[in-house]
Amino acid sequence: MIDLTELEHDTISELINIGVGRAASSLSEMVEQPVELTVPRITFVERFSDTDLAKAPTEIVSAVSQTFDGPFKGEAMLVFPEERSLELVRSLLKVDVPLEALTDLEQEALMEVGNIILNACLGSISNVLGEPINCSMPSFRKRESRSLLDQDDASSQTGKKPVLMILHVQFMLRQNDIDGYVLFVMDLDSIQMLRELVRRFLANSLG
Repeated sequence: MIDLTELEHDTISELINIGVGRAASSLSEMVEQPVELTVPRITFVERFSDTDLAKAPTEIVSAVSQTFDGPFKGEAMLVFPEERSLELVRSLLKVDVPLEALTDLEQEALMEVGNIILNACLGSISNVLGEPINCSMPSFRKRESRSLLDQDDASSQTGKKPVLMILHVQFMLRQNDIDGYVLFVMDLDSIQMLRELVRRFLANSLG
């Protein structure tokens, strides 16, 4: 398992928070109301079973996903428990209808939110580290949390077990606060490359 130094971990957290801050500004403009996003913690785990999402394996979650490629590659996902995702959509769209009536709007709205947040996070990493990162178009999925990642297939195709970088994201809106997650799923080689780029950035910054 990768063992980041405190400075390396703090640097990655800062890169993510820069992106999240930009995403919050974009979302505020989109919905014409203040939106604050915070990432109180970032963790690295080897197994999905070690994440908070795995505590309710049969819970239905909504996720926006896109793959990315560059010096490191993987999949980025914005994930909410289904009820939370519908609550977020209702808050962002400022529509006062029952949650069960929002499912038709959910996919389109979450795709837009996910595209903003995921691209902002990856864009911040790319800009600060000076390395281009290419992103796919986002896709939407809704399923039980235990089926969110098909890690067995990923491992069998690459011969490498994925490592998850988990961001706990808090949406602070005028009406309420909503918790979600951003997952970066990468193999160990990509995590090590990210760490190497962070080390290089720190060496240049600290002189």
